[in-house]
Amino acid sequence: MTITIRAITAAVAACTTATALAAVTAADASAHPLGSAPGHSPKVLNSKVIAPFGMSVSGQDVWYTDGFVGTVNKISKGKDTVVTTGPQSEVAGIDVIQGGRTFAFTSSNDDHSATTLTIRTQGRPDVVADLSGYESRANPDGGATYGVVSGGTSCAPGELDAFFQNAFQLPATYRGHVDSHPYAVAYLGDGSWAVADAGGNDVLRVDRHGHVSTIAVLPPQPVTLSAAQVAGLGAPSCLAGATYNFEAVPTDVERGEDGRLWVSTLPGGPEDPSLGARGSVYTVNPWKHSVNRVATGFLGATDLAVGDDGSVYVAELFAGKVTRLKHGRTSTVVTTERPLSVEVKGRSLYVGTLADVSFGPSGPVVNAPGSITRYRL
Repeated sequence: MTITIRAITAAVAACTTATALAAVTAADASAHPLGSAPGHSPKVLNSKVIAPFGMSVSGQDVWYTDGFVGTVNKISKGKDTVVTTGPQSEVAGIDVIQGGRTFAFTSSNDDHSATTLTIRTQGRPDVVADLSGYESRANPDGGATYGVVSGGTSCAPGELDAFFQNAFQLPATYRGHVDSHPYAVAYLGDGSWAVADAGGNDVLRVDRHGHVSTIAVLPPQPVTLSAAQVAGLGAPSCLAGATYNFEAVPTDVERGEDGRLWVSTLPGGPEDPSLGARGSVYTVNPWKHSVNRVATGFLGATDLAVGDDGSVYVAELFAGKVTRLKHGRTSTVVTTERPLSVEVKGRSLYVGTLADVSFGPSGPVVNAPGSITRYRL
């Protein structure tokens, strides 16, 4: 499943302010968000960004991507500069090592037929991995079954296929299809890089030569649909009680101190509260290729960051907050509109917010820009 600025903007609009505030209040009535606590005054580093899909902190420098304009930027000593533009129109994931001497970023064209990871090191030719080519050849989630996997037997022949084709351009039940949308990248410490592919529902490894292999496939996300949920989707009532496997849609990957990978997932389907807060956080063992879900209940988990103390910070785009996960417990640390990305270094938490963008007949209109803000933990 792909992620686009148009899709996430529509989903944010679907989550009314009242719903988002209710979710924050109910889940974290005793939490003390940084923005409201003494001594945690936020510092805005950029107030013009549109879609900061990814961030990476190197020393005192903050690197970020702007998927709206397809650039990699760096904020250094108060100055914001464009480092490079992507080979395709959208740039999403970014990670930086060796003090900025080497960095890697993901890029996708509009229909995701050409997707890449570019590894750039000063003084050397770029290494460009063909991620869409690998997806086309290997299709790692091709063995997974999505859609209606049980129930719905009282529906008329072809009724569900007709509905899902019309609503989502997919059959009622389908196998993982070829779709690549690399959304995040993390250095693995051995010369290779991990890529979270939101289209392929997997985490890939790209070595220093650009060769691609599969680390793990994220599992389908099953939901048993209630009559109220079916009605909310506008689906045939005969679908009530059926189990639907949504695609995982990994949105970020980070490497922990022990070498395990941390992965956030949206997952697929409607991201507003109509089907509940279904975003999850997984750990992935890159040696055994195993996947373990450690937390769920996030409303639009679009990014995560792992702190030195083991805390995991999750950007919940549709709940308007950044949540800390530690020892299996969650608490709100930042409340802000449209948090899209998050990074942590020491006692500094960096949050990138999505601009308020509307789409009309003449194209996208930016009603209010996004931002990149530093908070003190």
